[in-house]
Amino acid sequence: MKRLICILSIVVLWPLNLSWAQLAPPNQAGVALGHWHTTVSDVEATKKFWTTLGGIPLKIDGTEVIKFPGVLIFLTKGFPSGGSFGSVTNHVGFHVPNVDGFIARLKEGGATSEYVRSVFIESYLGWAYTPDNLKVELISDNSLAVPIAGPDLQLWVIPSAMADAQAWYTKLFGGVSVPGATTRNVRVDGIPGVRLIIQNSQDPRGLTPRAVGLVNGALPVADSPLVASLINPPSPTKGRTLDHIGFEVTNLEAYCKKLEASGVKFDAPYSKARHQSFASAELTDPWGVSIELTEGLRRF
Repeated sequence: MKRLICILSIVVLWPLNLSWAQLAPPNQAGVALGHWHTTVSDVEATKKFWTTLGGIPLKIDGTEVIKFPGVLIFLTKGFPSGGSFGSVTNHVGFHVPNVDGFIARLKEGGATSEYVRSVFIESYLGWAYTPDNLKVELISDNSLAVPIAGPDLQLWVIPSAMADAQAWYTKLFGGVSVPGATTRNVRVDGIPGVRLIIQNSQDPRGLTPRAVGLVNGALPVADSPLVASLINPPSPTKGRTLDHIGFEVTNLEAYCKKLEASGVKFDAPYSKARHQSFASAELTDPWGVSIELTEGLRRF
């Protein structure tokens, strides 16, 4: 019980106590959110989007990176096979003090964005879209002492996989399984730096144009092949705009050996030489989310 209280305290309080643009301290398993790795067709345009959102640009090993409280966003030049909607990593999100004002500022800066009533809940949400259609949800939190914080990640899986996905992320990364507010989703807490929600991809509301969101700046029509075919089952993340997600791990080599002993298969084993500035290992979850484990990104 004391461990549970400790983990939940970290998750709830870290955005307020964390200095601007720093990764969250790890949980007792040594894990915290580290990065989102994106494939982008226009690095400069995407860099402008994220800096308009409030991120701080830097470079890591020659790659453009945008720094937010709790997460680093890597921008790798390429041509993604699709946006985030329709993949397992349906969208990411941040908390901001005032969503409608924030959206107005984004529009002034030229970013594609909207402030609309949610198809799932009786409230308004902000949405912003990168040039390659990575959906970014913006949630109001007037208690924030910083302009933007609290990264979110929403995974969409078929209904029969929701409980297994929740258990998998809880076990591998030292999280805490929490029932969702409704039967449509469940949650994994206890991984510092991220609110991880696992959503039912077959909820009919998720296939409406409003849930799909803007594609190239406009809503798709309700009966378009795009809406009908995007999401059942959701596609793997590899090659999409949000190519993979990353967790920063303390004592990564030992952590990888522990995962291997438990039966986890790595796509790329632990290495200190794959990247110049940080150690890494790569795996894929059973639902198609590509994951990179790192050690060394915390210092950026």
